Amino acid sequence: MNEIEINLTGIAHLGEAIGKHDGKIVFVPYGIPGETVKARIIKDEGDYLRAEIIEVIEPSFFRENPPCILFGLCGGCSFQHVTYSYQTKLKEIVVMEQLKRIGGFENPEEFTQITIKADNPYNYRNRADFSINRQKLLGFKMRGTHKFIYVNYCHIMHEKINELFAILQGKTPKRKTHNVTIRYGVNTGKYLVQPEMDVIEIETGQKFYIEKLLGKEFLISAPSFFQVNTYQAKNLIMTVLNYIDTEDKTIIDAYAGVGTFTVFLAEKAERVIAIEESHSSYKDAQINIKNYDNITYLCKKTEEALSEFNFHVDAIVLDPPRVGCMKEVLQGIAEKKIKKVIYVSCEPSTLARDLKFLKEKGYKIIEIQPVDMFPQTYHIENVALMKLM
Repeated sequence: MNEIEINLTGIAHLGEAIGKHDGKIVFVPYGIPGETVKARIIKDEGDYLRAEIIEVIEPSFFRENPPCILFGLCGGCSFQHVTYSYQTKLKEIVVMEQLKRIGGFENPEEFTQITIKADNPYNYRNRADFSINRQKLLGFKMRGTHKFIYVNYCHIMHEKINELFAILQGKTPKRKTHNVTIRYGVNTGKYLVQPEMDVIEIETGQKFYIEKLLGKEFLISAPSFFQVNTYQAKNLIMTVLNYIDTEDKTIIDAYAGVGTFTVFLAEKAERVIAIEESHSSYKDAQINIKNYDNITYLCKKTEEALSEFNFHVDAIVLDPPRVGCMKEVLQGIAEKKIKKVIYVSCEPSTLARDLKFLKEKGYKIIEIQPVDMFPQTYHIENVALMKLM
């Protein structure tokens, strides 16, 4: 395909640098805005092009050497070539552009705060999901393919996970599987390996593990969701709690998981109604909330539970999956005139879409606080505060 010289002028939603060639937008992975690069066009998508860097002609001041030899092959990281302080700046730009383009918010810089950075931008992940090949080796899938890549160390996994998976290399699972999961309690030292493995050095096949956050203990079963960055999870919780006031007497915690926000909300409100459709997370939560008598935990879809409520609610905390909220959820919030919405999101595009819906129903954005839960990747968590005007 054609080789071109291109000036990179911006950053796209999925962490790719962008420039223009012959009037078309060009997406260039592993570039940095401000750089001039020689690139090879690898795909013409009609109204835009995809390219790969051959040579960095004029490097950015923010470019650095990635520590991982698999960077660019493994799809797990997208920003190891960018200094950490600039990674978070790029993520803020993406958040604001999504709010403008999808959400229709004209001046998002007025309410978007500076990102809460991670103290440790490496070795932070408390969960690893490995592929396992025919030789019983653990690794990842090559970026954009299903091709197996052997891994002997992952720079964003917690050191304990690296230690555990080194022991598991070449060992046989006790049931047929293509995946091995390791989860680690950073503040407890407890861990979980699924499935059970044919190994004597460590215990495997645990059904759950225990983690602590801000002094509270959480039981987390193998299928249950928990934030992958324990260090930043406390900042996420504190951000949500900072948006709760004394007049917030009754709070809904939607997509409540194992109760990560619920137990902290229960200490600030008179009544908390938690909603979670995952049976695994719901069962874990029953243990995690046992010391609180002001929590009602419902195992239902959020849209179903909201439609059944007929009592006054002061605030709702939303922490949906990447796809965002069902329209029925947002419609239910508006119909019940819940005064305050605290929306936790790991996907800026669906956050912008959902905030736009609420804006059209009379809600105003007060603040958006990015929290970098995923250093070295393009992902960014945001906490948005909206109020009914």
